[in-house]
Amino acid sequence: MKIGVLGGTGPAGSAVSARLASVGVEVLLGSRTLEKATEVVDGLTKRWSGHDLSLVPATNEMAARADLVVLATPVEGAVNTVRTLVDELSGKILVSMVNAMVKWGDRFVPLMPYTGSVALALSRVVPATHVAGAFHHLPAGQLGDPDHQLDADVMVFSDLRSVTDEVIGMIDLVPGLRGIDVGGLGSALAVEALTACLVEVNRRYKTHASLRVTGIV
Repeated sequence: MKIGVLGGTGPAGSAVSARLASVGVEVLLGSRTLEKATEVVDGLTKRWSGHDLSLVPATNEMAARADLVVLATPVEGAVNTVRTLVDELSGKILVSMVNAMVKWGDRFVPLMPYTGSVALALSRVVPATHVAGAFHHLPAGQLGDPDHQLDADVMVFSDLRSVTDEVIGMIDLVPGLRGIDVGGLGSALAVEALTACLVEVNRRYKTHASLRVTGIV
């Protein structure tokens, strides 16, 4: 499977790209320009030269032609990015890891998109695409460090069980991560908003907290 990452040059996008590439997945790291994508890919492969990273620089349009696509843009660019790629994304799985939050004073707080969540907004823009959500709660620094042993659960939501299962299968390729089915797109608001809480936990305790769900065998 080839995985495309839209907005792969930012902190979240480069982190998920590097981690998936480190476990043998071919990742098309997308950007608005091929030059920027090439710069970031060269930087990641040089930084993690001890790993055989399967990273390919690409434009967002090229990345959207992959078998499965991850959206890692900032929230303000998420809808517009996807809107330009309706044809390329048709019939595919689009995994949003986009969070809507803003700094209010010295704290981060969640924003309420007009549709109720970022994932629901995306699903309206690309109705022929299977929108899912994952990777919201993983600190980018640890996710993007292939030498760091992860230990976290990843909440996954979509309206189709088969889509959720495929996304969980991708997540489970990464040692230390476990995908957890948390329901349909109706769960998106709760999952996305929780990210702001975790950011505050990390600020308060000067750590890199993630999530574990107990009681699941």
